[in-house]
Amino acid sequence: MKFSKTFGAVYDYLMFFIEKPWLKMRRARLLTGLSGKVLEVGVGTGTNLRYYNRETEVTGIEPSPHMIKRALRKRDLLLFPEKINLHHTGCGYDDMVNLVDPESLDAVVCTLVLCTIPNPEMALGNFMKWLKPGGRFLVLEHIRSHNHSAGKIQDFLTPTWAKIAEGCQLNRPTDKMILQAGFQLIREDHFKIGIPFYEAEYRKPD
Repeated sequence: MKFSKTFGAVYDYLMFFIEKPWLKMRRARLLTGLSGKVLEVGVGTGTNLRYYNRETEVTGIEPSPHMIKRALRKRDLLLFPEKINLHHTGCGYDDMVNLVDPESLDAVVCTLVLCTIPNPEMALGNFMKWLKPGGRFLVLEHIRSHNHSAGKIQDFLTPTWAKIAEGCQLNRPTDKMILQAGFQLIREDHFKIGIPFYEAEYRKPD
């Protein structure tokens, strides 16, 4: 996939209008209590990095060369940058076998990324493989509406939106896909920012 330098440069500005009023609190709630080995998939420009604490050992991956540069700059400004290792790669890339061992992770974090992963079923299978039994899977994503008419509107808009937003699928039923992959739901919260959003915690069965 070809990644846009312009999209990487303006992403934080585009997100500014929904981050503080809606997403900032949810990111903090998901991430601040984590400990152990954590994989963040799709680090983007590094928005989540400030929420991790000293008890976490974070491996972050990001396939866009333009976004990973910004994430590295944010990481280097943290009080403990040595706890966060960032890699220019994606969760379906061959070099992931060298970054993550089976059943080695305490948590996997996905925020606003499962909508763009080309093969989400394969990705979810990998997360299940990489997590320890009982490991947590934390998500903050937009999803396809459960309302039939609203979902059809998302279906209509998705082809055009995907061209603008580097493959983002507005109509991906991520909440349903996670359950189908075998994860156990701990808690979930549906909310709207124009379209349906979803904050949830899952666990890998023991």
